[in-house]
Amino acid sequence: MSYTSDNLAMNRLVREIYAVDGLIAEGAQGMDRPIYPHRDKRKRPVIWLENARFAWLQGRDMIASEPRGYVLADSVVQRLETSDDGLVGQHEDRVSKDIYTPDGVVRPANVNVRSSALELLARRKGHERGKWLSAAELEAGRALARDYHRSGQGRMGHQDFTNPGVQGGDRNGAAERAMLSRITASTRLRTAREILGADLAPGVIALCCRSEHMDKVERTEKWASGSGKQIIKLGLARLVKLYGTEVGAGRGASNPR
Repeated sequence: MSYTSDNLAMNRLVREIYAVDGLIAEGAQGMDRPIYPHRDKRKRPVIWLENARFAWLQGRDMIASEPRGYVLADSVVQRLETSDDGLVGQHEDRVSKDIYTPDGVVRPANVNVRSSALELLARRKGHERGKWLSAAELEAGRALARDYHRSGQGRMGHQDFTNPGVQGGDRNGAAERAMLSRITASTRLRTAREILGADLAPGVIALCCRSEHMDKVERTEKWASGSGKQIIKLGLARLVKLYGTEVGAGRGASNPR
């Protein structure tokens, strides 16, 4: 299923849950979760939600937990009541910009610069009234996300034109170049995990690559509340040398710790 058709399917699913004021069961029955109309478990389920789609909704904070199960989050309900447009991707702000790949090739790309957790963190104010993340740290986080998706561990949220394998329009050997690109990205990602270490890698990847909210990352990693932004900044600082994002600094894979 394509990214666009997947979005449309999820929009339709959310609207169906809203139409019946559905209550999603707390526990799964096999590979699915029943959804009860009017939040009444005495009634027969009218929708069955796949566990993968449940995780998708939960990961985007589109559902909220309550004692009897899960319901649509207040923000989702409010948007459904006040707008006719889609839900998935409504916070995206796409711009065309040039991206420098780790192989030194520049490519035009359609980039979402608004909704990702990394971009939101980058816009926070620092102690000296500047931005919380430096340009080098922000670009290192973006590069980490590209490697994560390109290595096959995630899914690009927009069409990806950054692959250097398309240079010159020569399609001969495209499959081989795509595989080499994936292997190269996997190698860099493995090196990034080693540089971050077991203490930082899961949290940094969750925020930068899967765009999980900071409060969720803090809960999952059992970090102190409010400490996440400093920990993520520390992790990104470790990746600056690997991705060569600091002006005047060379790229390398040495561990800066």
